[in-house]
Amino acid sequence: MGLSGTIDTSVYEGVKDILQRDPRITRVTYEPDSIVKRFLRAKIDPSRVSPPTGPEPPTLDVEWRFTSNDEQYRIHYADPNTGFTCGWHRDDDHPALGPVHFQYESARSESSDHQRAQFENAVPTEVLWTALDRLFDEKIPELAQS
Repeated sequence: MGLSGTIDTSVYEGVKDILQRDPRITRVTYEPDSIVKRFLRAKIDPSRVSPPTGPEPPTLDVEWRFTSNDEQYRIHYADPNTGFTCGWHRDDDHPALGPVHFQYESARSESSDHQRAQFENAVPTEVLWTALDRLFDEKIPELAQS
């Protein structure tokens, strides 16, 4: 993590509320603490991830920053049991892919990729809601076993 820009605490409150409503998520905390609030970390119940993973809870880190003309975010999943990580990033790391990209990496097969991505909505809570659906319904079942 480490995006530039400022934090809007009301955005983090809305994003935290969305994370707490997801039945797969067991705990949501501000990181490094509730005073600094650089990003949110959600712990995921490993028994609710499909395909099955190991005993350690996967995490979902969510960081949102605003600059004068734009916003940047990272919604990133990491499974310590398998080494699989993936997420949607709106940052300057891959300008050829457009403003938002999806990236994944699998330690099991040493495969990784970056793909162009987009969200129909721009409101942070709606982007996160869509990302959670895509993560658990599409991306993990499709890519975590590769």
